[in-house]
Amino acid sequence: MRYHQLIMAVPKYESFQDFLDEVQYSKDGVARYEWIFGETFLSTGGRKTTEEVLSRINLKPGDRVLDIGSGIGGHAFTIAEKFGAQVDAVDLSRNMMAVALDHLERRPQLKDKVRFRICDVTTTNFDEGAYSLIYSRDALLHIKDKQQLFKKFYKLLKPGGKVLFTDYTRSAKANLSEEFEDYVANRGYSLVTVKQYEQIMLSNGFSNVQAIDWKDKFDAALNWELKKLHDDKQDFMAKFTQKDYEYLENGWLAKLKRIEDGDQSWILGYAEKSA
Repeated sequence: MRYHQLIMAVPKYESFQDFLDEVQYSKDGVARYEWIFGETFLSTGGRKTTEEVLSRINLKPGDRVLDIGSGIGGHAFTIAEKFGAQVDAVDLSRNMMAVALDHLERRPQLKDKVRFRICDVTTTNFDEGAYSLIYSRDALLHIKDKQQLFKKFYKLLKPGGKVLFTDYTRSAKANLSEEFEDYVANRGYSLVTVKQYEQIMLSNGFSNVQAIDWKDKFDAALNWELKKLHDDKQDFMAKFTQKDYEYLENGWLAKLKRIEDGDQSWILGYAEKSA
């Protein structure tokens, strides 16, 4: 399944890559998100959440990691610094990759540990049986065929290798709000439930599967980020516009409302390939 097949309400874009770079991850959009998430990060909770997620695994120097949806580099840099691992960091957004490469230039000590690459993970061939960890943060929501994706993950992992990810999820309740469904369609997201993620991992042969509903963590991180936006408004306005401020404020309030309404949640997923 190619990314461009996921486009729903965005017919004017020739590819999903163009959609990402011109809408959600435009150059201005990337800068706004980096301000609220923290330098080099573009996912919920920034560095604090990243360190909490990574506390669940251990790697040895030289282990290979595949970072899927690597954004502007924060996760790859943290993994390389914390474990001494070799990170193949891949993303489809050209705008995010440009920022990531700029950050890498300012971290010469990591140039032999982190390798960035623009590619579609669903169609790119990687080295099978080579990775100790496949890691992703809030990026799998862009991929529709998650069964095939996790089948591919299993092949890419070495025996004993692990999958570790967070992702947006949808509620299993029957009636989701129209606002939520419009949000998912307009972003081109493909969201599944926490339980469906668990079944996907189990059906592809993974063991020690953990599919944890992290709704409370999601809510807490969003509230912290919103407080940062309000408390540091003067700093934000020195760099951006009132329109940018309202975009983030309204977006964060909308996510909090979707959590409160029980439409949206967040998963921490973990699984292992048998040794």
